[in-house]
Amino acid sequence: MSGPVETEGGAPVAGLGGGDPVGAAPAPSELDRAAALEQGSPGIPSRFIWWVLGAVLVLSLGGFVGERVISAVGLNASSVTTTSAPNPVRVSPRETPAPPASDRTLDAPLASFMGLSAPRPRAATPFSATDQNGQPVSLSSQPARVVVLTFFNAPCNDICPVLATEITEADAFLGPRAADVEFITVNTDPAALATAAESPAVSGTALGTLPNWQMVTGPLDALNPLWKAYGVSISVDPKTGAVVHNDVMDFIDPQGIMRYRAMPYADESSLGTFALGAASEARWAQGIATYAGRLVGQ
Repeated sequence: MSGPVETEGGAPVAGLGGGDPVGAAPAPSELDRAAALEQGSPGIPSRFIWWVLGAVLVLSLGGFVGERVISAVGLNASSVTTTSAPNPVRVSPRETPAPPASDRTLDAPLASFMGLSAPRPRAATPFSATDQNGQPVSLSSQPARVVVLTFFNAPCNDICPVLATEITEADAFLGPRAADVEFITVNTDPAALATAAESPAVSGTALGTLPNWQMVTGPLDALNPLWKAYGVSISVDPKTGAVVHNDVMDFIDPQGIMRYRAMPYADESSLGTFALGAASEARWAQGIATYAGRLVGQ
């Protein structure tokens, strides 16, 4: 302890802080306060700043690495989709060659308008399925009648409305020859495989009134090889459930030989509905009747 020792009544008493009475706080020096104000607030040590920056960097890298690890084990896996919704892009399957160039103008040659080709003749793949009334349907190696084979969804939310009109009108154009032509549509919706006469493709279109049109379906393990055999590529968006498939139309003669393949099309709206102008639908109907009629009696 330093500082003077004050006395009270002549007796010395020990004080705190030189000259101040016991228990009294020492008065700050005016000079010391002024000097402190001139120096300003104490700065943050540079070493502390570097430690903070290092900690932030480590946490950021750790979070990134952690996310990658979690994704790798499937806890935050990203979905792989083959289609976009509500405007899916229709592409040809890898198993079949690209379709011929088509000209959709009404004054184009009929084959070009329909994207029609005459591939090397080959036997159509036989199959057995169930129609909209629950009855068995078979495409044998010798079907006895001309078969026009198409593919669309039973819920009729794809090209179905357009093809329904074209097939119905084609049947009318065929006249008496319609008795020698069978229209078969294979369901392409993996989520709606049940047989039902009330499905929109049957009850919501005029197809259900045609005695020579049948929509066939079956279990997925039976339809998968059928789709593949005819070059129909189907994909389902795992997030929206939207089904995407390419559109083909095959003409099979009474000996079971594939003679023509056409590439149906339609215009898709921003809402995902399909339509085609009446004149184009009528030309398609005439084309279907023309090429199916050529095979009658062969």
